[in-house]
Amino acid sequence: MEFGIKTGQGGYSYEELIKVWNAAEELGYNSAWLYDHFYALGGDKTRPCLEAWTTLAALAALTKRLKMGTMVTCVNYRHPSLLAKIAATVDIVSNGRLIFGIGAGWYQEEYAAYGYTFPDTATRIRQLREALIVVRKLWTEDSASFKGQFYRITNAVCSPKPLQKPRPPMIVGINSGKKTMPTLAVKYADGLNVTSSSLVDCKVIINAAKSTADRLGRKDLQVSWQGFMLIGRTTSEVEKGIARAARRRGVSEVEFRQMSLDRGLIIGNPDECVSRLREFAEIGVNSFILGFTGDTDITPLELFRDTVVPELR
Repeated sequence: MEFGIKTGQGGYSYEELIKVWNAAEELGYNSAWLYDHFYALGGDKTRPCLEAWTTLAALAALTKRLKMGTMVTCVNYRHPSLLAKIAATVDIVSNGRLIFGIGAGWYQEEYAAYGYTFPDTATRIRQLREALIVVRKLWTEDSASFKGQFYRITNAVCSPKPLQKPRPPMIVGINSGKKTMPTLAVKYADGLNVTSSSLVDCKVIINAAKSTADRLGRKDLQVSWQGFMLIGRTTSEVEKGIARAARRRGVSEVEFRQMSLDRGLIIGNPDECVSRLREFAEIGVNSFILGFTGDTDITPLELFRDTVVPELR
């Protein structure tokens, strides 16, 4: 079992991100992740929000061991040939620590705000399939060509190649879907990251992916779960954490609790957190990516590492 942190960028300064990522590395976490959004999610949208891939490159140069990535890159925000070049550069800067997370996109409001066309779900999934093919070809072929419905490249050269051979791991982010997205993740990538807070929905997604993997003879499928956590030793610590998180997002505590329900935030003491995460482990999750709700306080990362990780590893 592996454990990663997800900071996102919403509301954080660059210096704060450095602090949290360095702490995660020192505490022994396996990975750290950003999100691919142009403004902060949840609460006040005018909070600072650094761009994902440029920030990732900078953090790659300042860390030594953490695996890293965006969970997940939106397929529509960058042409896949450009994305392949960007990601190859980050893999080199990080000395081979990139995990390439990508998804079909979902935030229609953000698409509209930044002038992107928001295709229907089926179209975005087809675009994701082609993007995975384009990225893979550019990473593994000396001269790559592809002619699809949405993307075309002709004798395209990606040099230098990523440091990892044959290429960095590719993970598809999935929030829902009984067949299409899980199948795509198995056929065109190395695994999937499920983000639904519903254990039932996650089980359906994971079982569909495993069924496809079995049919194709895949034995190395990676399955991670991404969620949000507010952990405290006592009820008092948890309540104080809720108050801090609400203030940071510019919302009331009542609004934050509703946001928590909507997003599946795990709130509780170490035993409660262990119990909840163990449910996901039992349906096939072998890696957790957790957004800790604690501003830039390192205490939640320490508490989780000391009390929860030993029970699940």
